[in-house]
Amino acid sequence: MPYDAFTIDTNAIIQGGMNFEAGLLAQLDQFKGGPLQFVVSEIVVRETLKHLNVSTKKARDAARSALDRAAQLGLISSDAAQTAIDALADSRTVARSKIASFLEATGAETVPANLCAIDALLKSYFDPTPPFEATGDKKNEFPDALALLSLEAWAKAAGKTVLAASADKGWQSFAEKSEHIFVEGDLADAMQIVQAHAEAAAKAVNTFLRGIAEGDLPDDERSMNALLADALAEWEFDVEASAPYRYELDETELRLESFALTERDGDHGVTVVRLTADEVVCRVDVEITATAHAHFSLFAWDSIDREEIGMGRTSASSEETFDAAVLITIAGSIDGPVADLEIVDLEVVEALGSVDMGEINLDFGDSDEIDDYNQLQLMLEGEER
Repeated sequence: MPYDAFTIDTNAIIQGGMNFEAGLLAQLDQFKGGPLQFVVSEIVVRETLKHLNVSTKKARDAARSALDRAAQLGLISSDAAQTAIDALADSRTVARSKIASFLEATGAETVPANLCAIDALLKSYFDPTPPFEATGDKKNEFPDALALLSLEAWAKAAGKTVLAASADKGWQSFAEKSEHIFVEGDLADAMQIVQAHAEAAAKAVNTFLRGIAEGDLPDDERSMNALLADALAEWEFDVEASAPYRYELDETELRLESFALTERDGDHGVTVVRLTADEVVCRVDVEITATAHAHFSLFAWDSIDREEIGMGRTSASSEETFDAAVLITIAGSIDGPVADLEIVDLEVVEALGSVDMGEINLDFGDSDEIDDYNQLQLMLEGEER
């Protein structure tokens, strides 16, 4: 059915990594000035701001801690470290700015929570009806109830239907009884629903990807491989390990070994999230084999001097095969020859979550450490002369 407006819940924003500049959330700017209105509940804005405040403060504290540690180790002067610390922006200001920029970029209209009638809210709570559950702590559902009832009141007053992207069961249960709010559980799937001619675009992209998978388009295959390798190298994943010393994770990297396009009933899992006359953006499922690398710093406690001392660095790696999803931008007309299509951009939106590196130990054969020791000996010999 045709929809008049589109919205998302907090859950969809969190699943998008609260990254408004890339991935699926960045594609929502297509609604600004378009025929489909983009609306966001005031409750969703407030909840997102709360989550962003936490994450930006955590990042600011981590940056400050890293600069303090770098100064202690002599990697940067204390004055330079303090200058960098002073340059860190206020985390709450950054959070507010990010949300404001997102709302501006998407042309979003914020639906105020006070549109929710108190009698409707109380009836939903005491009956109870979705999003309130019959059992459990119903108080946790108040934000969802405020968001949904205010959105429904807005849609009813304007005579509009709203498609919401939400994996929340309360939102989905509410939509089942609403004449104005409809819910799709996956953000990419929801965005495809509102794309005109999405079915034809998906068919053309599937034909294009089939040509890549079968080796008929070698240039496009090489291009996709290179773009995927670059995007995967920037993907961050969690690391689990055990060690006889305390360790700190310094950096991680994923190096692409190979990939295969995932097939679903003969197709390649294409979900069209944006479509223009000369470009299509779609999510595609892939299976990836990559080598996960992790680098660690090891520390031991000196019980005599009662201080922690650095024991050096070590690294570990593990080959992993995992399901992933990428967002690819294809230039060219879907009505033209498939050979004229070209992948011009690729982002990884779902990939490896965590890797267990097992037990890690000091690497006494590290060439850099050997070179450091040799250089130290030369310095000491020079001082003796």
